[in-house]
Amino acid sequence: MKLHIWWLLLLPLAGCASQQEQAMRRLNDIAEQLLARECEQPQLSYRQVENPHVPGLIDEVETLRCPGLVVQTYLSEAAANPNGMPLLLLVSAPQPGLPSFMNIGADRAGLVAELGRPAREGRQLLRYQSRETTENVTFRMEGDRIASIRWEWYFD
Repeated sequence: MKLHIWWLLLLPLAGCASQQEQAMRRLNDIAEQLLARECEQPQLSYRQVENPHVPGLIDEVETLRCPGLVVQTYLSEAAANPNGMPLLLLVSAPQPGLPSFMNIGADRAGLVAELGRPAREGRQLLRYQSRETTENVTFRMEGDRIASIRWEWYFD
């Protein structure tokens, strides 16, 4: 029995990882809905980047700027998804596509009540992150209010 007691110590950690993955799935669903919305006054720009896996192939990073929102998408003709892969979603002003508990100006307590405890917490930030991937979502705080939200997706 003595050898198996250490498993009991890992149970709270398993619950934390599970809660973070659930929060990340929910946050990614919200991001997907937000990315699907049309924005007013869109401004597009493109930056060329060398594909790290296909010598000589030049890909693009598309940056879409809308009022209070910036989206960066990696575009490659060699990618499995021809519509591109999101790299960054930055929200700095209230958005109609965001739930009220996490929109700009919402309070910290309501966010944590909905998503659970973040993986990392400081006076000015709450970060939810996946242990399965390198994706994360950071909420920057001003006082107890959400000032901005930053989704980051990494891929190789």
